Amino acid sequence: MGNPGRRDDGLGVAAAERLRKRRLRGVACDANYQLNIEDALACAGHDVVVFVDAVRGLRKPFRFGRLEPGAGLPAMSHALDPAAVLALAAALYGQTPEAWLLAVRGHSFAVGEGLTERGERDLGLALGFLEAFLKGERP
Repeated sequence: MGNPGRRDDGLGVAAAERLRKRRLRGVACDANYQLNIEDALACAGHDVVVFVDAVRGLRKPFRFGRLEPGAGLPAMSHALDPAAVLALAAALYGQTPEAWLLAVRGHSFAVGEGLTERGERDLGLALGFLEAFLKGERP
């Protein structure tokens, strides 16, 4: 998720596009500016879901951690966080996939196209880790 028109905010979208091109067996990719209610159905249809997003202020290239559904159903909004999407998947479809967040360090979120050079470097490291995870290596 993220906005490619705001430099490194597009790290999540770039990750989805690059993973899609690698055509990993059993891996589906989707990218949006933000998470929506409709994403709960997509999550409910998978065993494992990895959300990828840019973050500010991270001291290392990326962070990978387990996600749990939110404690309650979110107020309906045009934008949701991953925990809220998981809570909706559980409430609406009775499915809670194993879920993870890959947070990639962003360096500039100014208006503009393209990732920064440092964002590209950190995304490469994060995707290397994610590809190994998707092939069965677990933290």
